[in-house]
Amino acid sequence: MPCHDGMNEGATLLRYGIVVPKEHICYVSWTIDAYDGLGFLRTDDPGEGRVSIFIPSCRRDELECLLDAFEAEGIKLRRLGIFDEKDEEI
Repeated sequence: MPCHDGMNEGATLLRYGIVVPKEHICYVSWTIDAYDGLGFLRTDDPGEGRVSIFIPSCRRDELECLLDAFEAEGIKLRRLGIFDEKDEEI
């Protein structure tokens, strides 16, 4: 069940590594933030468009759907991996 008001007990923080066309970083960031507080985006390398998206693990499916929607809009994303709180790829 999605956790819309904070994290459910047992949920952990996930980090999605993604490359976004740099002209779309603000749009993607604002959309994620406005999407019922889904998570937040940190720009790691603005020149390359490399970002990290942080979300509670209980909202992973929602983020996947939103990323698919961005791609359906024509925003080309490159998914670099999903990492846990210890920054280990899962």
